[in-house]
Amino acid sequence: MMEVELLLVPYDTGLRGWRMGAGPDHLVGAGLVSRLNALGYAVASSVVTPERDGVPAEIATAFELMRLLAQRVRAARAAGRFPLVLSGNCNTAPGTLAGLTPLSRAVFWFDAHADCNTPETTTSGFLDGTALATAMGRCWRQMTSAIPGFQPVQDRAILLLGTRDLDPLEAELLSTSAVRVLSPASLRGPRLDDELASLRSDVDLGYVHCDLDVLDPGEGQANPFPVPGGLAVTEVERVVRAIGRVVPLKAAAVTAYAPEYDGDGRVARAAFRIIEALLAAAGGA
Repeated sequence: MMEVELLLVPYDTGLRGWRMGAGPDHLVGAGLVSRLNALGYAVASSVVTPERDGVPAEIATAFELMRLLAQRVRAARAAGRFPLVLSGNCNTAPGTLAGLTPLSRAVFWFDAHADCNTPETTTSGFLDGTALATAMGRCWRQMTSAIPGFQPVQDRAILLLGTRDLDPLEAELLSTSAVRVLSPASLRGPRLDDELASLRSDVDLGYVHCDLDVLDPGEGQANPFPVPGGLAVTEVERVVRAIGRVVPLKAAAVTAYAPEYDGDGRVARAAFRIIEALLAAAGGA
């Protein structure tokens, strides 16, 4: 029986339960744990909350959550459990990845957006838009130095999947890196297999990060940032299975779900299917 450590990080922009921060609790309330139990997974669930009291500060709160999440992920791995993170923001990723060191990590980043801005390139000022750049060591270095086990992920070990909305300076940064950007169209051809094959001997394990706005809005609206031309749920499932056949999956995250935009529950049901695909791929099914 595969054991799963479900780590809920119910924050968006440093605020608990607001907007996408409501997503983790909503998915659990919709029956995620019982559904996984019925599929044969043993699930332990806990919430990651900041230890500091006082007025929330977005940057400080986000990095405190990353620090605590790194410890929880490492503890889960040591206990033989698969860390599955449900979070409001994508910027939990540096914490999860820090919990996987010193092994070399591949990052499979499903997202309509690249999240590869830095404080110098962002035009929105949205901290979450720097999540992947932070994991790459391109920004916030003083803050990431306090995350236990943090090591930048190598550019060449990152695949952006289903990405289709890049800011100009963000695109410029990516063009000077070794990150591979696979659009929805390219995922429907042979390129994915070639890219995965190139990673096979370079990494010890994989982390799959799924921002639910990677889905086409026709599948349902996950959050306030929909982008046309995305992936179908079946396509995400297929790509996850392909990743699992090549790279051992040792952690995953499903992020950026704002239930208020999902009136008919389609995105929640899609999230369940994606989570099931992730766990099956991690278990070798």
